[in-house]
Order: sequence, then structure tokens, then C-alpha cells
Amino acid sequence: GKPAPVSKRHVRGQGDFGRVVIQHLVHMSVDMQSSGLPFEDSKNKWSGLTGFMYGLPALATPLWWEKFLWLLQAILSVLADYTYVNDMHVVHGIDRIFATYNTIRIILLVASTLPLWTVVFALIPLSFYYKGALAKRNKSVEAWIVCHMWWHITGGILCAAFTYIVRYVYHAGDPSYS
Repeated sequence: GKPAPVSKRHVRGQGDFGRVVIQHLVHMSVDMQSSGLPFEDSKNKWSGLTGFMYGLPALATPLWWEKFLWLLQAILSVLADYTYVNDMHVVHGIDRIFATYNTIRIILLVASTLPLWTVVFALIPLSFYYKGALAKRNKSVEAWIVCHMWWHITGGILCAAFTYIVRYVYHAGDPSYS
């Protein structure tokens, strides 16, 4: 058939990052009910149920409000990526908003408390998220499942580890953190 216009073709290179960010923002706002997945059946226990990994940081903080944020993130993640993954539902946008907020919040918490170089660890789960977004663009459900699963696993573990380090190691003995 006729090739897609240049603006619609997948082009490797620096333009991919900008397109991934713009697509993420669109799915957090005007298109928040969409899963954004181009696959007919995307329900998979590995990409969906691993969202519970974002509950791990709740075990790593003494702060009730932070426990609440992480538990809510885990619930939203499973609802968006497993329960309603094939449906139009507002939970997709809410999950993205919370995930974006929690990602920025943990990066800022780590950067303001620990040596700045530790922020580089955020690249691990973010690279899986980015590769998953490219897999969606390339319509590769298998690649998306693997990348999204590892986004959940590495993100949950790293957020829990850094939350614990900041709350219990760095602030050990500080009565305002108990």
C-alpha cells in the first residue's frame, strides 16, 4: 500500500523521545480514558499484575501519607494495566498522573537528600518505560509486555530501596521522620 506520511512513520533517533513525552502528556489529559495500546487483547498477568510492585515503597516509609500514595499507585497500576487494560476507562489517565507525580517526587527526594549521582538509577525503570512506548509504536505486544513488566519491577524495587534509604538511613534518629 501507500507509505504513511513522514510525520506518521516510526523514525529511530532523537525524535522518538519527544514523541514519547508528548504521547504520555496526551494520555494524561485529553485522551486519559485510553490505554494507548494498539493491540486488540493486551491483558497479560506479567505486564499487569506486576503493578503491585509499586506497593513495595509503602513498606519502606514510616510516613502514613507516603504509604497511602504508594498503595494507591499500586492499585491504580493494576487496574489500568490488568483489569481495564482492554477498555476505555478513566483509570488509565489517573494511573499516568500518579505515576508521573511519584516518579518526579522520588527523583526530587533522592536528589535533595542523597548524592546527586544516585539519581542516575532512575534511568533503569525509565528506560524500560521508554522502550515499552517504542514497542507500542511498533505494535509489538510481546516487547511491550516485557518492557512494562520490567518498568514495574525495577521501578517498585528502586523506589522502595531509595525510600528506605532516605527515610530510615539518612534520617535515622530524626524524630520528625518517625
